[in-house]
Amino acid sequence: MKIPVNFFKENNIRYDWRTIFTGFKMHILKSEDITNYAVEYLTIHPETENENIIQLAWGGHQLDSDSLLSNILQDYYNSDLNIENDEWHIEKRKWRFCILTLLKIKYQDNSEELLNIITEVYADFNYPEDMDSFINYLTPKDGYDPSKYSKEENVSRLISLFNEFLDKERHYLQGI
Repeated sequence: MKIPVNFFKENNIRYDWRTIFTGFKMHILKSEDITNYAVEYLTIHPETENENIIQLAWGGHQLDSDSLLSNILQDYYNSDLNIENDEWHIEKRKWRFCILTLLKIKYQDNSEELLNIITEVYADFNYPEDMDSFINYLTPKDGYDPSKYSKEENVSRLISLFNEFLDKERHYLQGI
């Protein structure tokens, strides 16, 4: 699944070169969005003389986006470029939020399929504990006994917990 960077704007979530780099490294950012962000950045910061950003703004298929983005991060943030390190946790959360929100829209008419797809995202993001409550194959930790309810009630409960999670996550990400 490729995520358009516009999704951050639509949800009032701040993004920057670290967000772009993370999406690129995770292979979930549309390549044209790297160019679009570079153009947007240059429009907002016309005094920028960073050759890496200028090259990205020109676009084209021959670009070494990995190298250019790495150079930008070194120039602006002096960051460790291993996105598995803790400093990248927030950037990955932003992308996870986008993925889950888009899946919610895509599968709005099929709750069971949505819950199944969510488990794949859960695995892709290394089983984050904050998602445990709405993963359909995990035993509830809050004392809830699924055997006392119908399948529909259990699915409805998980979807409700998922929606609560998305609301909390959106609020958190908008505040940073």
